[in-house]
Amino acid sequence: MNYRNVKVKAVLFDYDDTLMDVNDAREYARESVAVRISEMYGIDKAIIMSTLKDTEAHMESLGIFNRKTWFRRIGDLLKIDLRNEIINELVRIYWDSWSLKSRAYPDALPVLTSLRMCGYRLGIVTNTDGEAGLKLARIRRDGMAKFFDVIIVAGDDTDRVKPSPEPFLKALSVLHVLGNEAMYVGDRPSTDIPGARAAGMYTVLIDRGNLMRLDLIEPKPDFLIKTLYDILSILKCHVGNAY
Repeated sequence: MNYRNVKVKAVLFDYDDTLMDVNDAREYARESVAVRISEMYGIDKAIIMSTLKDTEAHMESLGIFNRKTWFRRIGDLLKIDLRNEIINELVRIYWDSWSLKSRAYPDALPVLTSLRMCGYRLGIVTNTDGEAGLKLARIRRDGMAKFFDVIIVAGDDTDRVKPSPEPFLKALSVLHVLGNEAMYVGDRPSTDIPGARAAGMYTVLIDRGNLMRLDLIEPKPDFLIKTLYDILSILKCHVGNAY
């Protein structure tokens, strides 16, 4: 792909599925919760897993990320009494299991390091995990916080979550840059592109699985990339041995 000349001062990122490989983490967290519910109530694990996946998709479409709310709905759908203490246990199991399997993509740290060396300010704009402080704690536990000048957890630090432009505008304000002086990199067209674009930022969609066609993506990003290394090409940032 031929990249047009883009001059920005800051590069901001989504977190899960952009910087962090959480495919195994997500599945392991679901399975761990399903196993515990199955143990307590004797329900087939496959039924619980299916209910978990459907609930996850439904809740995320509504912008609801609090796993306690998810598990209450699952209890209703499965017709079981999930008391508060059980829900709290399931939340702990879910996030502990998630953390065990979450890993930075191999291109994440080299690219962040190169961008730093090229003088770019870096940030994260990501949606809440549903409980104040939980997502930021996870980012710190993953060892990623040290790379960033600003971390905005939408829903914790702002009233609205992505795709609202509010969290993007707050990040720009903290960095003291204009929208057209920043680039945002995410993996979901519906949540990552509209808010960043409304804030005036360049938008980059990463498609690691090579599953998307640019002509079919709505809303369209400014750039469609396959690896984070492509950002270095867009910005003409080539230092050290990032490749």
